[in-house]
Amino acid sequence: MLFRNSGLALCLSLLVLGTTFSSLAGPYEDGEAAFQRKDYAAAMRLWQPLAEAGNARAQSRIATLYYGGFGVALSYEFALAWCEKAADQGDANAQYMLASMYRDGKGAERDGRKALSFFLKAADQGVPGAQYSLGLMHFMGEATPINYAEAYYWLGLAATANGADQRQLRATAAFAQDQVAPKLSAEQIADAKRRIDERKVAQQR
Repeated sequence: MLFRNSGLALCLSLLVLGTTFSSLAGPYEDGEAAFQRKDYAAAMRLWQPLAEAGNARAQSRIATLYYGGFGVALSYEFALAWCEKAADQGDANAQYMLASMYRDGKGAERDGRKALSFFLKAADQGVPGAQYSLGLMHFMGEATPINYAEAYYWLGLAATANGADQRQLRATAAFAQDQVAPKLSAEQIADAKRRIDERKVAQQR
């Protein structure tokens, strides 16, 4: 069985665990520190002016606060609005969250095509959770024709995600990829693995 809805909950936890901090402290980094110590009100105070001034990272993090109800009343509508602002500026994490919200119908009507589009944008920027979700959509034919080769490719990318905090996602993606493999020829599998290797090399440049 493929784990279709492990997406956004895992996304939020990975966004928290995977946050990196600049050696030069500033309001955004101070907000991250406040978030880590669960002082969500302080995080909001620090991020709000940045977000209103157009800072995409701060907009994305405020969306996380509203989506999880961290220090504010839970509001998928506010989360979606802030996600859209950040995603429009190319923020990969916001694109991933926005895709998940459109897929699940949180804050807006379900829209598979929009979900697919934003998953692809985030996946192209290397977000493992988006790569996993995109693989499942190709496997199940959600908002796109079934394409087992593409499913295998995207799941394979997610299964090679870096970082100790990605361990659960790697295992889940590898399991899903194993379910897809019997539907492909040896040539198709070899081609997908070649594409995965090429993408990994390109990302390291």
